[in-house]
Amino acid sequence: MMIRSDDNFTSIRREGRKSLKIAILGAPNAGKSTLVNQLIKRSICPASSKVHTTQIKADAIYCEDDTQLIFMDTPGMVSMTECKRYNLAGTFRNDPKVSLAAADIVGIVQDAQNIYTRDKINSNILEILTEKILKKIPMILIFNKVDKLKNKEVLLQLVNILAKNKKSLKFSDIFMVSALTGDGIDDLRTYLLDSAKPRDWQYEEHVYSNHKCEDIIQQTVRAKLMDILPNEIPYSLKVKLEHFEPGSDDNVLAMVSVTCPKKNIARLLLRRNKNKTIGSRIKQVAVMAEQELRNAFRTPVRLRLMVNFPT
Repeated sequence: MMIRSDDNFTSIRREGRKSLKIAILGAPNAGKSTLVNQLIKRSICPASSKVHTTQIKADAIYCEDDTQLIFMDTPGMVSMTECKRYNLAGTFRNDPKVSLAAADIVGIVQDAQNIYTRDKINSNILEILTEKILKKIPMILIFNKVDKLKNKEVLLQLVNILAKNKKSLKFSDIFMVSALTGDGIDDLRTYLLDSAKPRDWQYEEHVYSNHKCEDIIQQTVRAKLMDILPNEIPYSLKVKLEHFEPGSDDNVLAMVSVTCPKKNIARLLLRRNKNKTIGSRIKQVAVMAEQELRNAFRTPVRLRLMVNFPT
């Protein structure tokens, strides 16, 4: 069953149940949202190749047998200076702290492909890991994008630097995964299921996100625009859900408007691609978003996109 606007997220009291809350932290573009989507087997969290796709904390829920995992996907860690410079929402600074306060375990996602940052934990993460948190909450280190590494010996070097140094953070375990291909995901999920604590579930079994269906549609369209448009262009667009209609057989009909600040950006979206089989960029976005939303909701989705621009 898909989520509804009026779903009630209250604790579910039943005997023998277990749950685990996992805070997922990492630098921008480390692959956190793609990782969470693989772990819950649904494309719930918006993901793109550009930074700052995730703008607000989201709970993504996975249930298996008597166990419920709640993944708290957070915006990429940024400094106060970056927040002011790029006019980022307060959630970029606040949501990771909120997730840490609620977490049973912390997963720090490290981009193993990025040669400039892979050998050090992001300073903004270190800033919020207070001594109290370090003593109270176990942490795991997750090296992502390992499929991109030609020389696998690099991973051993990274483990020695980040986990076996006297000054390094204390990690309960280390995982090597590829969120893109799914390699290593099953082992990580099993580890988290085995780490769950006996207690009531927070969400009903059919609920897989604390975000409304409408919000997921809007965020998914925005993420696909970020993938398909160059440079800074997608950050200037306003994406709004204009119409949402869940059908009687659980299918979804939706219309989303994309408002462009300039006519030339609108033309870029509407112009037909040189490859005539693909169509315009906005058509590509609609097709890509529909596919992802079908994976998220496990039901047919019909999506219409409308481009608005100044007259």
